[in-house]
Amino acid sequence: MIKRQDISNCENIVRERIMSFEKGYVFFPSDFEEIASPEAVRQMLSRMVKHGDIMRISRGIYCVPRSNKVLGLDCIPPSAEDIAQRIAERDRVKIIPTGDQALNQLGLSTQIPVNAVYITNGARKKIGLANGRSIIFRESNEFRLFEFLSKIMMLAVSAIRSIGEDNITDDMVNRIKEIVRSVPNDIYKHDIRLAPVWVRKKLED
Repeated sequence: MIKRQDISNCENIVRERIMSFEKGYVFFPSDFEEIASPEAVRQMLSRMVKHGDIMRISRGIYCVPRSNKVLGLDCIPPSAEDIAQRIAERDRVKIIPTGDQALNQLGLSTQIPVNAVYITNGARKKIGLANGRSIIFRESNEFRLFEFLSKIMMLAVSAIRSIGEDNITDDMVNRIKEIVRSVPNDIYKHDIRLAPVWVRKKLED
């Protein structure tokens, strides 16, 4: 059992570490497992949430809140992408955005989806966020999709697949082609081979 004095010391250590994080940084109770027991850490984080020092994004997920004085916003939550990437890092898995999430990251859509959907080589899960949105991880056995060297190529292929062969327009294809031109040729040649044949034809026609 941790003594009261030890709890106070542990809380100071946890607080100091959190205050050293960048604004918007996403973290988990497991990041402090070497300092105190999981229950003690959860209690410490709960107190910090009540004091407004940190923000609870979802169950077991927290962040150091950002602010925007111009807009009068004191607590701006991190993006779904930032949260998803940190979860992937914690779980040591790879993730790929799909649908509107992929299009948004490519700069081809300003729409922020209610559900940010990713395929993963890890476990299936759904994370409900405090703002009513969700992050969904869907399992995929297409392991080649996790071998992309270029994030741009990964997003481009994912976006085209999500739109669908019968739905994607020539204008959208041309815009995506323009974006992938920034990918170095040797990396492009590697990554294009990972795309389904019909997607490859769209990008190379």
